[in-house]
Amino acid sequence: MRNLFYIGITALISNFISSQTLNDLNYITSSSLNGSARYKSMAGAFGALGGDLSSITNNPAGSSVFLYNEIGASINYNSKNVKGIYSGQPRTIKDEDFYFDQFGAAFVFNNIKEKSSWKRITASISVNRITSFDQRSSINGAGKNSISDYFLYYADGVALEDIQIYDDETISDIYGYLGEEIGFDAQQAFLGYQSYIIDPITNNLSERSYVSNINSDRFNHILNQFNEGYHRKTSFNFSGLYKDFLHLGFNINQHRIEFSNLQDFYEKDHDSNSLVSNVNFENSLLSLGQGFSLQFGGILKFNNLRLGLSYDSPQWINIADETQQKISSFRSESGIRVKEILEPNVINSFSAYELRIPAKSSISFAYIFDNKGLLSIEYNYQNLSNITLNSESISSYLDGLTSSFQQAFTSVNTIKFGGEYRIEDLSLRAGYYQRSNSKRDIFKNDNSLTFGIGFDFGSSNFSMSFVQSTQNQNLQLFSAGLTDKYDLENKFTVLTLSYNIKF
Repeated sequence: MRNLFYIGITALISNFISSQTLNDLNYITSSSLNGSARYKSMAGAFGALGGDLSSITNNPAGSSVFLYNEIGASINYNSKNVKGIYSGQPRTIKDEDFYFDQFGAAFVFNNIKEKSSWKRITASISVNRITSFDQRSSINGAGKNSISDYFLYYADGVALEDIQIYDDETISDIYGYLGEEIGFDAQQAFLGYQSYIIDPITNNLSERSYVSNINSDRFNHILNQFNEGYHRKTSFNFSGLYKDFLHLGFNINQHRIEFSNLQDFYEKDHDSNSLVSNVNFENSLLSLGQGFSLQFGGILKFNNLRLGLSYDSPQWINIADETQQKISSFRSESGIRVKEILEPNVINSFSAYELRIPAKSSISFAYIFDNKGLLSIEYNYQNLSNITLNSESISSYLDGLTSSFQQAFTSVNTIKFGGEYRIEDLSLRAGYYQRSNSKRDIFKNDNSLTFGIGFDFGSSNFSMSFVQSTQNQNLQLFSAGLTDKYDLENKFTVLTLSYNIKF
């Protein structure tokens, strides 16, 4: 019997640094149109405008556009339709929720020295979601490969003696031991072998090659996914107005990521002579991250014209992951169907690593029609293929994942158009947002059509926005072995209400 160092229900895995896959990183590095109602109703085209609490996270120079102290917040209603398409078969899930995602405050300090070149200094704080991960999706269709291919991939090279259960040992004991002493591959081999999905070629305990016990000409797959969480940015901002024509500012940003993913996978409708059938494989992931970034920006005024420039540094985010797994299958023994259930009840805690999301540059133009309204356009560029993952120790897994990400992802171009027309204390707004897809193999852009209305009460204002958006994703069932691809088309409508007070 082997010497088990595993104690309790938590396994600390040091030799397998991260549990992230391309699917997970696709979610974590995404962004969408979020912020105050005025900001969203003009599609976020505020790089050359400023004067909005959410625009501070876009161009830090925008806070010195404020003439008065201001504080405000927003609440949102979101209605979603997520269509999953797998092997040509569509499946749609509808969902809705309320959430609070924006808060900000700006404090304006006017310079009473008339001869000073700096006319105004503003200190502000702005809290905004970069993106929300909340999403439920489901796919159902015939696949080309089996779940056994997943377990065969990871079992290759793992000794049979390492995945046996000996006397006085439990499933939890061995699963936790394998995670600590050998790694993720051995854990997957253990699950596949003990659920009878795979068997060794020979019964020699040193055997390291395996075959599938699933025999079928077709593989009916169902994958239900439940995502929750957010990427939130808190900006601590300082900005100044120089000689009434140049706004300059910078942000120190704190990032927080909470991402949870539950995958409930089924493979069924196997041939009647298959030894194993009806497999249910469940995986859960919890990722918690903290990090920071910097921003610098300027807005130049030429009479009624505005030119905005901003630079976002890379985001340096430290992330720690936790995973859990369980599996069940049916096998045939002497003509009797026997259900095998493996539920280790072990939380795999992985060593923290650093995710570096690449820098972003922006340029924007705006024209002000005196007191009647304005038009604005903004362009952002970010090369997501430059993403990197690092850890304090050398990790071939992270190096490989970084390489895969760089091959799968590309640069992202975002264009925003926005306009506002004022009728005394009433403002009518509209905009259009388009973001090219970060995946090389997706040619459909994400886009949003935006509308809004605002009421100015003097010492306060109320705004409402209506946004219709479409986002497209191309994902794969598992990270290796069973890598059949599927598409998700997320169509959602967001109603946002914002209230700001000036003082």
